[in-house]
Amino acid sequence: MLNYLLLVLSMITASGKALFGKVVGRGAKTINESLKQNFLSFVVAFVCSLFFVLGKLKIFTVSSFTLILSVVFALSVSLTQITQSKAMGLGASSIVSLIYSFGFVLPIVFAFIVWGESVSIFQIAGLVLLVVSLVLIVYKKGEKSKRGWAWFILALVAMIGSGTNAILQKIHQRSPYFEELELFLVYATFFSMIFTFIAFLITKRKKNEEQTEEENKPSLLKRLIGPIGLGVCVCALNFVNLYLAGKLPSIIQFPIYNVGNLLLTTVVSAIIFKDKTSVQQKIGLGIGVVAILIIGLL
Repeated sequence: MLNYLLLVLSMITASGKALFGKVVGRGAKTINESLKQNFLSFVVAFVCSLFFVLGKLKIFTVSSFTLILSVVFALSVSLTQITQSKAMGLGASSIVSLIYSFGFVLPIVFAFIVWGESVSIFQIAGLVLLVVSLVLIVYKKGEKSKRGWAWFILALVAMIGSGTNAILQKIHQRSPYFEELELFLVYATFFSMIFTFIAFLITKRKKNEEQTEEENKPSLLKRLIGPIGLGVCVCALNFVNLYLAGKLPSIIQFPIYNVGNLLLTTVVSAIIFKDKTSVQQKIGLGIGVVAILIIGLL
């Protein structure tokens, strides 16, 4: 019973990550501001992650394999989070979340090629449906707006990053150092924090003119809600999924997690952010949900 309650928590935190990411994406007017917001979220995630290793203070005795892989993982996580939050800020949450969910295809293909894991004909059919879903979601006759494509490009990068993250975690868990996963995630949030801060400093521009919109700037509390919420969700999601990975079969965890998260994000986003999608995109969204269920269950 506890595992299924945690699975519900996993869906809620994944949806929270997407929605708080939308808050961050909407609130950031520039790349530098987006990096600043994501840096703050990783600070929160890192601080939260330390609570999971209290009493296990072997934090400085981690293997070099885990340390190096956590650096690579952090780069991927940082890019994924930044592009996902910006895509959420520009596009409809339900559609961006669906494209982001497609990232699970990458570890399936990777495992098939590298480790020889089987892929059923139903999963291949599901992949074809995913392509159909993407076409219906993205294609607009006569669409020429660069902004119209920006959200999709960002969502696509986030999707690739999501799949890469899963592959790196799988590599770590198939290694002799699989018991260091908690430390692996602690180091990953730490390095993600460092990388986003460096990127923030690089993109920071000296302001030669006074800020004319200072009076319109939201309060400190409003500016912190997004990063704090995002950081807590990132940390909680990582560790809940880590626990469930060894407790629930993937045939149960995977489809419930992906579809539940997607539907929850869609409903909440429609209520809070008033996201609008066309009939064609709704059809694409429905086909995408069916494709996820086929790949996960068959």
